[in-house]
Amino acid sequence: MKVTETHDIDNSGYEYDGKGSLTIDVKDDRGDSVYVDICAGEPEDAVFFRDLNGAYNISRAIKLAYEAGKRGEAFEYALIEEGE
Repeated sequence: MKVTETHDIDNSGYEYDGKGSLTIDVKDDRGDSVYVDICAGEPEDAVFFRDLNGAYNISRAIKLAYEAGKRGEAFEYALIEEGE
């Protein structure tokens, strides 16, 4: 099982400081995968049907990881920092 966490967050100190996205991609050895994507856009877009819709996949990602662990799959984790 591989978990890839990607941060693409603006830390420039300007108008868009703190905005960006955080994604988590969970893939097991069987080929199943779950993608969680949470973005920071305009404040009026920060609702579960727009920028925060990836939150609906969190429980699926946890279950996929749990089941892979029960099968004895090795755990691999990667953190990617973009936008620095």
